[in-house]
Amino acid sequence: MKLKPFLLAAIASLVPLSASVAQTPTIDYSQGLYKTAAPDWSKITWDTLPPVQQPGFLKIPKNLISVFGYDPSRSWIAGQKVDSVVMLGDADDAFKMSALSLKSIGTVALPTTGTTTKPTLKDFGLIQWQTPKTLVKAMPELSNLSLSEVPPLADLFSKNGAGLGSSTISQAIASNPQVANLTLDKIDLSKYSLDSIPGLDKTQLGKFKSWQQALVNQIPKLSQVPFDKMPQPISSDIGVVGIVSVVLGTAEKGDTRAGNDYFVSGSVVRGDRTLTVACPPGIECSYLEMGDFAGSQGSLYGKRWASGSSQLVLGGYGILAAVNGGKEPTGRLVYGSGFKVALTGVNESLGTADFGLFFRICARPPFQQKTCTPYFIGPVPWLPVSENDLVIVGTGR
Repeated sequence: MKLKPFLLAAIASLVPLSASVAQTPTIDYSQGLYKTAAPDWSKITWDTLPPVQQPGFLKIPKNLISVFGYDPSRSWIAGQKVDSVVMLGDADDAFKMSALSLKSIGTVALPTTGTTTKPTLKDFGLIQWQTPKTLVKAMPELSNLSLSEVPPLADLFSKNGAGLGSSTISQAIASNPQVANLTLDKIDLSKYSLDSIPGLDKTQLGKFKSWQQALVNQIPKLSQVPFDKMPQPISSDIGVVGIVSVVLGTAEKGDTRAGNDYFVSGSVVRGDRTLTVACPPGIECSYLEMGDFAGSQGSLYGKRWASGSSQLVLGGYGILAAVNGGKEPTGRLVYGSGFKVALTGVNESLGTADFGLFFRICARPPFQQKTCTPYFIGPVPWLPVSENDLVIVGTGR
């Protein structure tokens, strides 16, 4: 297959994050004399994540859209909320959001403080590209209902010259194949409540055509679901931790004596695991050096977490690995594959280090392996650390 090049705004370098992460819910965690502010995943949602700090876009060639079965193209600006950038298909392996229904979302979503209006079909983003035919495929129980029992479908058929009286939906589809393939965005979806399609709230998101293309914020209340309440909850255990011994700034350079085994940061490869990568010799290499509770015999003793502002590494796999020049900031998977954690800047004089989260775009073409871009959407400001704090390292998966 001959592929056209991807169009993408590349990230040439990272700047230390200035956005505040003061609003990120945390819990105090200590081990011996050392402590850190660990994320409180019972209160962290897509909505509470700080905004993306750098703009970007991805334009997928038409021949690949047909391979994927949907269009993962998108663009975003600096300051945009993460839930308006990430699509369901990007992080389904991490959180299994496709297994959710509107009803199950409602049972675990955190309450919002703003004024809430009852959502309409227009607010349920993936409805706009459904057709009567795909809707019945997702919800077979609709086929034996009369059109009058499903007002949005009755509206679509009547507006397109199909006067069907008391026909069942399956009869209407069979006798009007052209209308059966019209998308529901041809009618005013804002006029209809979610319960205007019986059983809609109980249907898993993954049943709908091109569900992967829906942005997180296009699914009512999904942005308010805590990450530890996802069908596949985030790895919320503190897990592997090290001690921040020292942070070293941009005057540091890669050293031939410090190979891959000296680092905990690196690339994310197929299988969604971290492959450690050393800083190239002679090239700027700002980093955080760790200590271990077991002293010099510990596995983290002397290990380095290099800054993504100093080092870009190969990332992604499959067709989409070509995006962003195939590069992502060095870092590691700390809380699973939903996002990569990167060191984004250090202040050597203050002994502090900033972190950021990076997201990626993934697709799983029918009968093919999953393909993902490098982790390049970000940074999203994350919890900083200081020398003599604990730093959460995780397992790298």
